[in-house]
Amino acid sequence: MIKAQKSAFFSKALHLYNTNWLLKRSFSSISIKGAFKQEDAGVLILANHSSWWDGLVTFYLTQTFCPYDSYAMMSEKGLKEFPFFKQIGAFSVNVEKPRSIVETLVYAKELLHNQKAVWMFPQGAEQPLEKRPLEFKTGSAHLATADPKVTVYTVTYYYTMLHEQKPRLYIEVSEPVMSHQFNNQSRQEVTTLLETRMTLQLNQQRDKIAQEDTSDYTLLLSGNRSVSDWFNTLSGSKS
Repeated sequence: MIKAQKSAFFSKALHLYNTNWLLKRSFSSISIKGAFKQEDAGVLILANHSSWWDGLVTFYLTQTFCPYDSYAMMSEKGLKEFPFFKQIGAFSVNVEKPRSIVETLVYAKELLHNQKAVWMFPQGAEQPLEKRPLEFKTGSAHLATADPKVTVYTVTYYYTMLHEQKPRLYIEVSEPVMSHQFNNQSRQEVTTLLETRMTLQLNQQRDKIAQEDTSDYTLLLSGNRSVSDWFNTLSGSKS
């Protein structure tokens, strides 16, 4: 497997580029609901995976909103294509090789033992946002039960088009769950519990956004003005 090789300098440089060039140019806004708490143990953060943007949005959160020293599991193929992700905390997994999976899980457990945060996409690959079931892999349960002190968060990313040219992104952070709450349950049972938890969160998030009930979200990032913004400004000036 490929281990992370974090670089503070590179992370700062990429964060500036990611924020000011990529995200602000591509999104109307990014908003968030919920929060991470200060933890004295390892933190496992599970996120749904429906977009190419998920990795860069996750990195943005680790630099601005998430209070932990974060690492993220990434496909070996993707990390070989974009090796610079090692410098922001990415490490590889190859789901087609059982030995690689074992090595990755051992490495991830070491990070959790050392009170780091490990982000992972338990679906294993990008899936359409509305696809159900989410089909979690069992690796998430393996890490969720690795240590009774591990705290587990569920993060859902919901991308939507509303009244602007560019999409909005709404992020929801769940209340934490402690690993010891999964005592005496099999790995498959824990996998099902985690998948059910994320499915419920994502469905409720979708329904509220569909009703444009987003008052409980806090704005994280406002995008650059788009063509639609200029049209709205001109239309308003003439009315």
